[in-house]
Amino acid sequence: MPYILSIDIGTSRVKAALINADGALLHLESRSVNRSQSPDTQSVEEWYVLAAECIQILMKNTAIRPDVIALTGNMHALLCLDAKGQPLAPAELWCSNSATAESDELNRRYGKEILQRTGNPVTPVFTLPKLLRMKKQNPEMYQNTAVFLQVKDYIAFRLTGNMFSDGTDSSGTLLYRLDTLQWDDELIAALGLHREKFPEVIPSASVCGTVTEHAHRETLLPQGTPVVIGSGDLSSAALGAGTDTETLSLTLGTAGQLLAVGERKKYPALAGKLFAFVHADPEVDLYLGSVPGGGFSFEWLSQNMFHCAISDYFKTALNSNAETLPIFLPYLLGRGAPYMDYTPCAAWHDLTAYHTDADMMKGGIYGVLSALRQSCDLLEELIHPFRKTVMQSLANRETVVRNCANALWNKWQNEIPLNPEASLLGAAIIGAVSVKIHPSFAEARKQMVHTQAIGNSPALDVKQAEDYYRRYRKYAN
Repeated sequence: MPYILSIDIGTSRVKAALINADGALLHLESRSVNRSQSPDTQSVEEWYVLAAECIQILMKNTAIRPDVIALTGNMHALLCLDAKGQPLAPAELWCSNSATAESDELNRRYGKEILQRTGNPVTPVFTLPKLLRMKKQNPEMYQNTAVFLQVKDYIAFRLTGNMFSDGTDSSGTLLYRLDTLQWDDELIAALGLHREKFPEVIPSASVCGTVTEHAHRETLLPQGTPVVIGSGDLSSAALGAGTDTETLSLTLGTAGQLLAVGERKKYPALAGKLFAFVHADPEVDLYLGSVPGGGFSFEWLSQNMFHCAISDYFKTALNSNAETLPIFLPYLLGRGAPYMDYTPCAAWHDLTAYHTDADMMKGGIYGVLSALRQSCDLLEELIHPFRKTVMQSLANRETVVRNCANALWNKWQNEIPLNPEASLLGAAIIGAVSVKIHPSFAEARKQMVHTQAIGNSPALDVKQAEDYYRRYRKYAN
């Protein structure tokens, strides 16, 4: 049976896994990323060192050798390499808000054009504002930059010696057009940037090179193994959840995310409301609805309001007996989609003296989920209806969160994944399509993504969820 080595470069962990053609995760190694130095920058070299360490252990502990290697990683970073491929500075991560002034100026001058061409509003999350800030404050580093890569692209370079990117990551920079699937040469020139500093963009399922002799010594991977450029983590997570034109993916990590796909070039209907990106599957575009304080809200509430461990937060929330819960607007880090407002403004409504800690904790869970349900409603209104939701991370792992999500999405068929590593599985799907282990993305999803139905929620839970969401919409709007 063929095997794929998937590598996922996250901001908290680096992971490598061997996955077979049926989607079974056979061996997984991961390492924590050091975040003590800065919350919004990380060492580019450390990412590769940790990935190489994970791969070495896999190669030593199993006789399996991959037929192909596929990559995924965090998006929107500013990563500058010199002519020799050496990083000129730590990578500035998506979560950095240092380029607020540049973002505001871009919106003033080019906001409408960027929204029209990329489907995304200008915010400091994206790469372009960070790049402009760096160019203004450190012109020497800009001058010495030979190429701007994204995170997984750097790992591909270290494995193969070749520099490429793909459309999923490029479309997260604000400089790559979703309508033409090309770098925006007009905007690049208008901003005084240099086109030669941006890499060639190839499809996600493209082989970008093979493992070099040097990379073999560092990782123990067989020299000559094909390396697939892969995708940014949003796209790989969508693939690994089985997202298609009928299926949504609901994820609660630090942020809360709702991922969906739709027919190519339908994104203008969502422009300024949800985010849009190139998808690894070239037949569709990728949409993202998000609330910045997803799982983070639960951590904050447990630590700062209830002074308990987050595990106790979820256990206590199960004990709520209130029919009417207090409303929590989970905007600790801003409102996110569909408002595109990142000013912190969290609040409680309908809180009474009769509510217990358990009621507030459960209300907090419904608040985060309701923010994502808004994005779901918008997708159905402007793109097309969906019939299934696959629940990832906290939404399937914690009983009370799963119960609340199942009740709030009661008209859909709700499922949980059997493989919880969606991004690693999504990268494996891309790798499998690239080397024809499976003939298409549709067939790869069918063969490699496996889920289990949750079942219907009790009528009382559905009634509570519908009442909560109705009141939530009143206060959110």
